Amino acid sequence: MKKLISRAFFLFVLACCLLPCLAAQQLPKPSGFVNDFAKVMNAQDAKTVETLAAAVKEKIGAELALVTVESYAPYATIGEYSIALAEAWGVGERGKDSGVLLVLAMAEREVRIEVGYGLEGAIPDSVAGRILDTAVIPAFRQGDFSGGLREGCRDIAAYVAKEKGLELAELNLPDNIIRSSGSSSPEGIIFPVFFFFMIIFIAILRSSILGRRLLRTGGGVFRGGFGSGSSFGRSGGGGFGGFGGGSFGGGGASRRF
Repeated sequence: MKKLISRAFFLFVLACCLLPCLAAQQLPKPSGFVNDFAKVMNAQDAKTVETLAAAVKEKIGAELALVTVESYAPYATIGEYSIALAEAWGVGERGKDSGVLLVLAMAEREVRIEVGYGLEGAIPDSVAGRILDTAVIPAFRQGDFSGGLREGCRDIAAYVAKEKGLELAELNLPDNIIRSSGSSSPEGIIFPVFFFFMIIFIAILRSSILGRRLLRTGGGVFRGGFGSGSSFGRSGGGGFGGFGGGSFGGGGASRRF
């Protein structure tokens, strides 16, 4: 009887030691900043996020990873899965832990933003929840998983850039990646409205006698117009060379949809 109990106890201890290893073996390996294992993203959105993440890494040094999976089993929660995945991949620069992971699990209908220690100032738990509530979940509830993930990554990148005193437009991104309309921030509307009224004002000036005189004598700002000396750069396309070896501590937020 004692031998039977001893063997059972040994097998129990062995199982406790092996289960984490078996679970870790089921973790997928990354092939880029975007890893759509659940096949819910369209090619254009995946390319947008890949370009965005490459620019964030190149210009800021932070690493943004997007992962979709069918299920986070055998892990008990999406939080446990996302930390295990982020640690296994080493998302974020080693020593700075400047990584953030957006994870979608389709079977459990859960999504999570996992934030590394080094970015908890840029994306505290409240901000992570706000991004999910305003950019991700509304799109998910309309069946647009690809768009929700794209907008979630865009908001994450914007907050990371903001902590460094930067705007997305300063990351040398293609114009179509920088949000104009539909921004969750009212600042995104101000410039287009201002630009629209300035065009009307210039048109009125050009059609009037006084306007033509102003344009001839001193209206250099009107002669030059807008956009003649400004343009957004293009991403250098640094590409994915693997993650940097960062670590995570459980900061972030999760939502069901």
